[in-house]
Amino acid sequence: MRAIVLAAGTGSRLGEITRARTKGMVPVNGKPLIDYLMEFFELDFFDEIIVVGGFFFEDLRIHLKKRGYPRVRVIENPDYLKGNIFTLLRALKEFSGDSFLITNVDHIYPRVMFEGMKTAFSSDIIAMCDFDRSLGADDMKVKLRKEGKSVAAISKQLHEFDCGYIGMTYVDSLKEKIYRETAQKTVERFGEKAVVENILQILAEDEKTAPVICDLSAIGWYEIDTPEELTYAEEKLRNDKNFI
Repeated sequence: MRAIVLAAGTGSRLGEITRARTKGMVPVNGKPLIDYLMEFFELDFFDEIIVVGGFFFEDLRIHLKKRGYPRVRVIENPDYLKGNIFTLLRALKEFSGDSFLITNVDHIYPRVMFEGMKTAFSSDIIAMCDFDRSLGADDMKVKLRKEGKSVAAISKQLHEFDCGYIGMTYVDSLKEKIYRETAQKTVERFGEKAVVENILQILAEDEKTAPVICDLSAIGWYEIDTPEELTYAEEKLRNDKNFI
C-alpha cells in the first residue's frame, strides 16, 4: 500500500506566510506541516509514501531528505499552478496495481485518527468524513444516499448535506482501475481547474461506483488554509490531548 501526499500548491490564501515557502514547510508551533503529516502516518504501514511537491520544490525535498523518514519518496509536479488533480496524476504515474491513501499536506491529523481509519480499509473507495463539525462555505460537504453509507454528492456548494469530507480518500487495489479511469474523465470534464474531490463527485453519480464513507467523528483535526486558521490551530494544539 502507498500514501500520496499532495504538497505542490502555492498556498496563496496564506498570503505573506507562503510568499517564499511551499505550504508543507509552513511552521505550526515551530513544526512544518509536512512533519505533522509524517507523524500522523504509521510509516511502517506503507510500502511507500509519495510526496508530490511543486512550488519551492527543492525546499521540501531537502527537508524530507534531512529528516530521513523511511519509505518516503519526493517527486515534482511542474504543473502545480493547475488544479491539484494534476498533482495526484503525477503520483499515479509512479505505480499501478496497489491500494493507496490520498491526503493533503495542509491538514493536521492526530495519530489516533490513523489508528481508527486503517481498520476501515476494505475493497472500496472510501471518503474519510466526520459529522460533528459546523461546515462553512469553503468546506467540502457530503450528501449521503438513503442507506447512509455511500456518497450521493460531494461539493462545497451543496445546500443539503449530511457530513463533511476531511481531505483523505482510500482507494483499494480492486477499485484502482475505475478510480484512475474516473480521474481522466474528471480532467476531460473540468479541465485545468479540476481538483481531486471532483473524482469523488463523478464516482458518486453512479450508484455502482459511489464511494463509501468512513466516519471519523469525535476525533478532531485542523486545516491550515488561512492565517486565521493557522493562529487557531497553534492555540488549540498546545492543549489538544491527541497531540500532547
